[in-house]
Amino acid sequence: MSNTARTKAIEHYVASRPDLQQQLRFFEALWDAQDEIAQDASPYVAASAEETEKALQQTRTLFSLVEPTIPLEPYQAAVRRLAALTAEKAGLPDEQSAALAEVDIAGAVTGESLASMLTGMDAFVTRIAEAVNDDRLNEPLLMFVLTEAVTPFLREPAAAAVKAAGKYDWQQWDSGLCPVCGTPASSGVVRDEGDLQGGRRWLSCPTCRTQWEFARVRCARCGQRTHDRLEYLFDEQDPGHRVHTCKECHGYIPVTFEKQISILAVPEVEEIVMIPLETVASSRGLTPLGDDVDETVN
Repeated sequence: MSNTARTKAIEHYVASRPDLQQQLRFFEALWDAQDEIAQDASPYVAASAEETEKALQQTRTLFSLVEPTIPLEPYQAAVRRLAALTAEKAGLPDEQSAALAEVDIAGAVTGESLASMLTGMDAFVTRIAEAVNDDRLNEPLLMFVLTEAVTPFLREPAAAAVKAAGKYDWQQWDSGLCPVCGTPASSGVVRDEGDLQGGRRWLSCPTCRTQWEFARVRCARCGQRTHDRLEYLFDEQDPGHRVHTCKECHGYIPVTFEKQISILAVPEVEEIVMIPLETVASSRGLTPLGDDVDETVN
C-alpha cells in the first residue's frame, strides 16, 4: 500500500473521527519513522519459485526457507527511536512514558536473542523484559516497541518472498497465520473484486505487512466455517467497520468492508479506526487470538 494512500486515509479519519486524532497522529509519526528505518534493512534473496511453492503446500512459512537478516545495531537504533517516539506521542500514562525514555530497552537486545526473534516473538519479549527488569514496562508495551521496531527490516524481504510465489492461490494457504513470518493476522479487508459475490477477504500481518486472501465465511483464528457460529459486531451507523467474531474459539478479528467506506482501505490505518469496536468485543469476553491459537506455524 502506497504512502499516498496511507496519508489520504489518515487525513480522512482525522477529519471524520476527531476522537481518534491523537492516536492517528502518533501512528502517522511511527509509520514515517519506520519508512526511514527501512533504508537500513539488509539485502534479501528469496527462495526459488519451486522451493516457495513446495513450502506453501506444506504449510511452511516463507521465512523458514530463507530467514531475513536483522542487523543488530540498526535494530537497536530502531528500538531506541521508536521507544522515544512512543514515550513522547502515544499518550501513555506518565509512569510508562518515563520508563520508555529512561530505560535502554535496546541495550538488552543481543545478537543471540535477536537471532531467535522470528521463531518465537513471545519468548524474545519475555527475555528482554527479564533483562530490563522494570515493573513500569509490562510485556504488552515491550511487545509493541520491539515488534514495531522489527517491521521495517521485514517488509521488503516479505515482499520479495511473496513475489517468488508468483501466481500462487493464497486461499490454499488456508490459515490465519501469516504465510511469510507466521504472525497471526491483525485485521482483514473485504475488497469488491473478482467474481466472488460480496467481495474477497484479505488478511494483513502486523509484523511484516504481508496480505493474503482468506475465505470470508471462516474464523481466522480457529478455522470454524459454520455460519451460526460466526457473527459480525458493528455500529449500524458505520457498517464498513466490523469485528468478525467466533462463538467456537471466542476470538475476533477487525474487518473493513472497503465498498462501504469512502476511501481505499489501508489495513494499518483501519486497525486504529476499529479500536473502539475491539474494546466492545473484549468487554464481551472475546480475545484477539481466541482460545488455544498457536503463535506461529513452522
